[in-house]
Amino acid sequence: MKEVQKTFKSIVENPRHIFKLTVQGILVGIFSGLMVCLYRFLLNGSEDILRGYLSIINSNVIYIVLFFVFLIVLALLTAYLMRWESDARGSGIPQVNAELKGFMDVNWYKTLFAKIVGGIFTALGGLSLGPEGPSVQIGAMAGKGVSKIFKESKTDELRLVLVGSAVGITAAFNAPMAGVIFILEEINHGFDKTLVFVALVSAIVSDFISKMIFGQSTILSFPVANIPLSSYWLLVLLGVVLGLLGYLYNVGMIKAEDLWAKIPNLSLEIKFIIVFVVSGIIALIMPEISDGGHFMMGMLDVAVPSLGLLLIYFVAKALFSIFSFSSGAPGGIFLPILVLGAYIGAIFASIFIPICGLESVLVYRFIIIAMAGFFTATVRSPITGIVLLSEMSGSTEALVSMLLVCLIAYVVPTLLGNEPIYESLLERLLNRREEKFTPEPSRHVLSEYIVPLECKYIGVEIKNIPFPKNSIVVSVIRNGSYVIAQEDFQINYGDQIHILTDVNDFPYANREIEEIINGKKH
Repeated sequence: MKEVQKTFKSIVENPRHIFKLTVQGILVGIFSGLMVCLYRFLLNGSEDILRGYLSIINSNVIYIVLFFVFLIVLALLTAYLMRWESDARGSGIPQVNAELKGFMDVNWYKTLFAKIVGGIFTALGGLSLGPEGPSVQIGAMAGKGVSKIFKESKTDELRLVLVGSAVGITAAFNAPMAGVIFILEEINHGFDKTLVFVALVSAIVSDFISKMIFGQSTILSFPVANIPLSSYWLLVLLGVVLGLLGYLYNVGMIKAEDLWAKIPNLSLEIKFIIVFVVSGIIALIMPEISDGGHFMMGMLDVAVPSLGLLLIYFVAKALFSIFSFSSGAPGGIFLPILVLGAYIGAIFASIFIPICGLESVLVYRFIIIAMAGFFTATVRSPITGIVLLSEMSGSTEALVSMLLVCLIAYVVPTLLGNEPIYESLLERLLNRREEKFTPEPSRHVLSEYIVPLECKYIGVEIKNIPFPKNSIVVSVIRNGSYVIAQEDFQINYGDQIHILTDVNDFPYANREIEEIINGKKH
């Protein structure tokens, strides 16, 4: 036990180790940043090709037939790719979560290739899937690749996977702070100072690369105007609306997955053919809602459509997004969620601005606020949503109004008993994995857990806490200082507890430890 504690202390307090991780963080920023920027560039090109072809079809029967033949070929190629590397299906964020919890050990280079190529196929097919979730997985796998090159410990490998995940958000949105906060709030659920430092370094590097390629302008360039304090009651109402619609969107996504699963003898090839063909029909009938949503956001930037069109586009986009994502095609819901939030804000503003006699330019303020609110209602990560939209719009003037809306949008679906969408998807991913956990050569994983207020073991000695037998509490950070944890050490609120576990026991021990730390007394 003492030898383990000495080894741990030499690692966490050794400046050389921190320096080595920082250098690796820079490399992750470069490699992950380039991979995500490549993905972003290829997707933009694929969407341009699709819209260019749609513009020349002009009811030409031959062109339309060729278009659907092309879509069927894309569907078959995508199905083949997903069979070749099944871990590249869907968003990618649940897979990253499962990797970090020890339930998956993804082949990083196969997943990297399959995710990028599969994303190109779905973009060419016009599916309503976003690039940001896949960007998180691409960044994470690039981070894992760097750790494999350096033959790092399992603990540092997981750190670099997290760092790469932050790069995914950073390079996709030009939002480095949102990338770092996302991994803390949504993926890691803890505050590791070393992780934060390395992630910030990596995010800055990747942000520089992204801006060198795509420019320094913000993603959103809407005019800025402040909502009068006398009209803040509208924000309360908007928060409730966003919370209810976020609840419906999450429920619809899960129900749609269940419907796909109930179709008997449905092969992956037939499923993708159905999805790509339906996407093609939608592209011909209503091309505005094709792809992840860049075109729909561009429409708002030019001129806000009429209320009737806004409602049609919103309903159609929501249904198409659910249909596309629930099929398991490679792509995410990050961008569709933000686009749907923008249209909720535009609809809300189109109704209440005339009623309340407000300035018409305030529609853009409601759009930005609603994007953060709908993201919060579905993902349940309010801080990420607020910081992300602040960085995307290049303005912090809406922080208070976004905070108010996001808090209400967070509470409403939570009170209705709805789980965050990525947590639901992670649970379903783990339940349907066919292969059993494959033991690795024995290695140790060092995990960090923060003691919350609701923990039932505050003030209890470590020896009396029923941690898994195959796990060792080796250290605690309290008030910024490392403390070697003896058996009679009592844990307090805010303690950062470091627990050492064998890599083969980690998936199950981690789940048990989280239940203990989060207040479920055995």
